[in-house]
Amino acid sequence: MVATLTAVETTTAPQRLTAEELCRVYAADVCRFAAMMSPNTADAEDLAQDSLLRAVRSLHRFDPSRGAMGAWLWRIVANASRDAAGRRQRIRDLTVRVGLLTPIESETVEDTALSRLGDADLHSALIALPLRDRTLISLRYGVGLDAREVGNAVGLSAESTSRAIRRALARLRARLEELPR
Repeated sequence: MVATLTAVETTTAPQRLTAEELCRVYAADVCRFAAMMSPNTADAEDLAQDSLLRAVRSLHRFDPSRGAMGAWLWRIVANASRDAAGRRQRIRDLTVRVGLLTPIESETVEDTALSRLGDADLHSALIALPLRDRTLISLRYGVGLDAREVGNAVGLSAESTSRAIRRALARLRARLEELPR
């Protein structure tokens, strides 16, 4: 995908990238990122759609002299992900407050085992991480961006991004090691 992005970015510098081209080039990566960041398929679809819609609506403001299209887009996608996580938390807080849902005090062993069965182990552990860790891991490994590109998307230097990704991976590893065997 990097070769495609580079070709699009270099060939479209004098021209404006159309909404259709933006979606054609980036939609698969945005969907993969959204699936890694969201607790379920419906939320992932909403996040991907919202991210691409935000990018298309802001396309006229993209300035190639300020950076690459990929960095611009991934910042939009990361911000949309953060906003979606905040909305989910506010809805959960509200339902707890009005008594429609009781807060989870502690899971039983059976609940833990059922929620972590099968191929969902990695996704479950990833979703349990803080939003920043999920964002870093999803951009780096789900989308395939390098540390510099991830840093551009989240507002960090490449060196700081590399360290943050290593720490996020360590936290993910620790969660996976806690899974029952």
